[in-house]
Amino acid sequence: MKLQTSRTAAAALAGATALALTGSLASTASADSGKPAPTTTVDSCKATYKLNGAWNGRHTGFTSTLRFWNTGTAPISDWTLTFTFGGTRQTVTKLWSAAWEQDGATVTATPLAFNRTIQPGKQLTVGFIADGVNANPTSVTLSGTACGETASKGTVVPGLSVTLKQMIEGYAASGDLRDNLLHSLRNRAQQIARDEAHGNQKLEIYHLRAFRKQFTYSRGRTDVTPGASAALQNLARTMLTSTL
Repeated sequence: MKLQTSRTAAAALAGATALALTGSLASTASADSGKPAPTTTVDSCKATYKLNGAWNGRHTGFTSTLRFWNTGTAPISDWTLTFTFGGTRQTVTKLWSAAWEQDGATVTATPLAFNRTIQPGKQLTVGFIADGVNANPTSVTLSGTACGETASKGTVVPGLSVTLKQMIEGYAASGDLRDNLLHSLRNRAQQIARDEAHGNQKLEIYHLRAFRKQFTYSRGRTDVTPGASAALQNLARTMLTSTL
């Protein structure tokens, strides 16, 4: 019995020693990897805001771009971007490259599947269209950390062709437009831009109306998501109102 007990104790001791050694080696390998694990804590960040275009008339609105950088040393996962408009009655109607919600003047954006992590030194961009008159954000935070912000006034464009192009590309980036329809819309937006540049309102109106009709065909309903369809139709309607 004593011999059996001694053997059992020796086996247990050997197993415990191996386990401790394995754990020690694993810890050492992890420490020596040199790659920090992703974190939801933000050491530092930077943001830039730019007004891309604005319009007036029966319907006022604007489109802007917000870029933000991870200026820390570790990757940031599952980030939350929050910015607060400096004015009143700015209402986001479409935001791409993130999920979003708005509470009063504050907009909160969270990542999609493809951009959950921001590597150190890298930046992400969200673009949006909003009703009302632009007011640069008073604050931008990334997962609760205030970002050093550079605000740009941007430019007010005489028409909406630039906004239309940006919106199409935003939907394209989020996968809301199929290839055939995307090619057609890009061509139509270029035509509208040329009409606007040459001051040919008659042709501009014609192409805008044709643009809107593309979303009423049965083919269009399968080539564009309902959200994109409604927003693009509304933008075309706004452009027509400004032109007429």
